[in-house]
Amino acid sequence: MIFKRSKQTKNTIANADKIVENYLYVHSAWPAVNVTEITWEENPYQNVTWCFYLHSLDIVAYLMHAYELDSDLKYLKKAKEIIHSWIVKNPSKEQQASVYAWKDHSVANRIVNIIHFWDNYKDSPIYEETFTEVITQTLIKHGNYLEDDKNHTFINNHGIFQDRSLIELSLVFPHLANADRWYDKAINRFMDHARKDVAQSGVHLEHSAEYHIVVLNLFRSINDFLNYHGKEVPELSFLIYKMEEYLAYLFKPDGKIPLTGDSNPLDMSHFSEEMISNPNFLFTFSSGLLGKQPEIDKVYKDAGVAIFRNTWTFNSAQLYLKFTAGFHSRVHKHADDLSILLSIGQTDFFVDSGKYNYQEKDSYRQYFRSTKAHNTVTVNRKSYEITDEQIGKSNIQNYGFHQDYSFVTGIHSLYPGNIVKRTLLYLKKMESIIIFDELTSNKECTYSQIFNIGEHVNTTVETKKKIILESTLDGRTIELLQMNHVTEFKRYEGHTQPIGGWQSSVFNKKHPITQIQFSNKGTGLEYKTIINTHKDIGIKYFSTKKVDDQKTIYSITDKYNEKLYIKI
Repeated sequence: MIFKRSKQTKNTIANADKIVENYLYVHSAWPAVNVTEITWEENPYQNVTWCFYLHSLDIVAYLMHAYELDSDLKYLKKAKEIIHSWIVKNPSKEQQASVYAWKDHSVANRIVNIIHFWDNYKDSPIYEETFTEVITQTLIKHGNYLEDDKNHTFINNHGIFQDRSLIELSLVFPHLANADRWYDKAINRFMDHARKDVAQSGVHLEHSAEYHIVVLNLFRSINDFLNYHGKEVPELSFLIYKMEEYLAYLFKPDGKIPLTGDSNPLDMSHFSEEMISNPNFLFTFSSGLLGKQPEIDKVYKDAGVAIFRNTWTFNSAQLYLKFTAGFHSRVHKHADDLSILLSIGQTDFFVDSGKYNYQEKDSYRQYFRSTKAHNTVTVNRKSYEITDEQIGKSNIQNYGFHQDYSFVTGIHSLYPGNIVKRTLLYLKKMESIIIFDELTSNKECTYSQIFNIGEHVNTTVETKKKIILESTLDGRTIELLQMNHVTEFKRYEGHTQPIGGWQSSVFNKKHPITQIQFSNKGTGLEYKTIINTHKDIGIKYFSTKKVDDQKTIYSITDKYNEKLYIKI
């Protein structure tokens, strides 16, 4: 058993043939680049991620997949040539052709790809003892590099990939002098990562739906690898079980994850029935045919996530409401605290931005990470900073589940001098959602309540306090109502100056969506907002009255003038 960086696809042979013909194909996000001879200084797209993939030697993995499909030695020979070239041009951190050669993540992934090559090379017709010694010395150098804590990344998932590679190296090559020491270092460091990076409830704390899946599958592959080699770690198996449970709630009705944090819209194809251990996730995975039905509503207070539904029947009326309030790490984090997402059936009404790319100086990347690209409150038209100093300044304050309604309250102090508090109240019989924002500051500020609307939704502005949203997929209509005064109303769709109204569901690509902004000035403002998800029923008005610092009475009037009072 070995790890592999990628999988075989319908384009495996075509991509490998390009590499054999001296093209650099590092990832599907970029066209292949023709080079006469690799210098390892290449950076044709001026993109750090492209360079990372190049120095990870992912091109070797693509060649190995092709070789495993049809056994043509040209793929194995080209991989050997590429590995030898890299070793010659980048013998050490002190002698490297590119600053990306000896980086934490590229070193870790390069070990996986070299071992993938070795697994095919060792029994092949082109096997040579001299090149075997070259590979062995290179792997020893890589192992010693990863063992050194000075080269280890402790603040994000890169460190997990490093430990995985060191574990693989130590167990696949146990005869190497430092193998036992590498294993002890890697397994202890890895479990420290696992305990720190995942909440007690099982939610990965990098604020990304995609990276929860990435890390879960990484944990699962490491667990399988350890079990295969007789190195069982029961704590890891239990952690995987809890992480799967979160996925039972995380997936939207359309079978995709939300684009929270740095995410692409992954679907269920990343899983199979055989690999799932948690019965709640198996229920979601099988659309209710297998497993055990999860709770309707779920709040992960330690992670800062709340997810409400109206039913576990998988149909066009299934409602999905997600709320975020937690700042645990700046890694893959967006400025999305107190943001909401709303999907009904196949339609995403209020959406997240997606990752776009990792070029932090790119103005669009900056937009995609900002408060403006999320359904939350922006202060003075600027996003708050995503820095380590912000950790712990956002959390879920309170929540509750009842037969007819569920609620969650989050609060943050991520803007200096400001407290932003949002209560989300989901009234199930009325099929309505209340958003109550309480905004306080030590000086006058402009507060903008922002909503980003899905690409398959038509937006009609009846007044600056009443917006009608209609799905182009199934015709469902919902309405967004503002109860308070609105000084300024703006609508953007694919704007460039200022940037506004964009979403990214494919890496390095973006598409226009509609964004609406409601703005007012003050030192102590409130936004009282209603979302009615059914045209025939719902709320036409609500008011609030403070009982004390902890409790508020909501006085609600429905469309038939019936009154309802809720104290939360």
